Amino acid sequence: MAAPDQPDFLDQFAALRETAVAANGLVEVEVDGTSDLVGLEIDPRAMRLSSRELGAAIRDAFGRAREAAQERATQAVPEALRQETPELTALLQDVKSDAHARMDEILVVANELTARLDRLMQPRS
Repeated sequence: MAAPDQPDFLDQFAALRETAVAANGLVEVEVDGTSDLVGLEIDPRAMRLSSRELGAAIRDAFGRAREAAQERATQAVPEALRQETPELTALLQDVKSDAHARMDEILVVANELTARLDRLMQPRS
């Protein structure tokens, strides 16, 4: 157990943040130590990208931020807790599945927004 004057490692884990950018800095993603998306910045110039390109940029930045966060989180876990157990493996798989599901939801919304913007930018006849 952590000393009273030291933050608990679980608090440190939850507070961990990593960011990554894609599309020449037009997309920035921030994740926490559990790989939850906690920030998404899309530069207005990114709306010039196709919905497919924007989705790919978001996935790219999310993947790199998640990888960096997982690396730092692994380093923050005490050695005694690094031993794999079936319970831990199942928990990690649940976290990974949840992160992928959330990212899929975000990409659907990003694609819908991009499609709306595409329609708004079309010249009216």
